[in-house]
Amino acid sequence: MNEKVLNALKELDIEYKEFEEVGATKTVDDAAKTLNIERGQVAKSILVKPSKRDNFAMIIASGDKKISSKKMRAYFECKTSFANAEDTFKLTGFTFGGVCPFGIDKNIEVLVDKSMKRFDALYIACGSDSSLAKMTYEEIIEKISNVEVDLTED
Repeated sequence: MNEKVLNALKELDIEYKEFEEVGATKTVDDAAKTLNIERGQVAKSILVKPSKRDNFAMIIASGDKKISSKKMRAYFECKTSFANAEDTFKLTGFTFGGVCPFGIDKNIEVLVDKSMKRFDALYIACGSDSSLAKMTYEEIIEKISNVEVDLTED
C-alpha cells in the first residue's frame, strides 16, 4: 500500500483491510461482492474539475448513486467535468479502483455526499484496488471532510 496513504490512515486512526486478491475492490460491484454488502455501502471517490476553478475537487458518494451534472453545475456555479484516468493518477497517484481521499494534495477540495448517510457502515478505498477502510458517515465527516453536499441524482 502507498506510504502516503498508510501515514494518513495512521494519523487519522483509521483501520483498514488489505485483500490478497488483486482487484478485489476495483469497482463498486467488486467491493460489494468481496464484502457481501450493498453497493451503496461502497464509498466511491471521484475527481471533478470545475471550469472556473484552478483546482480539482473530489466527491465521495455512495456507490449506487450517479453524480448529477445539473447539481454539480449549481454547486460549483459553472460547468464541471470528470477527471480522466491520466489526470486522476497525476493528481492523486492512484488508479481507478484505489482513488481515495487519504494522502492526497491538500489543494483538492473533498466533498462528502449525503447519499451515504443511510448506511451504518461504509467502505472507502485506501489507494489500491485491494484495500478498504470501514467507516461511519460521521467518521468520514469528522476525519476526511466536513463539507457535506447533495450532488447525486435522486
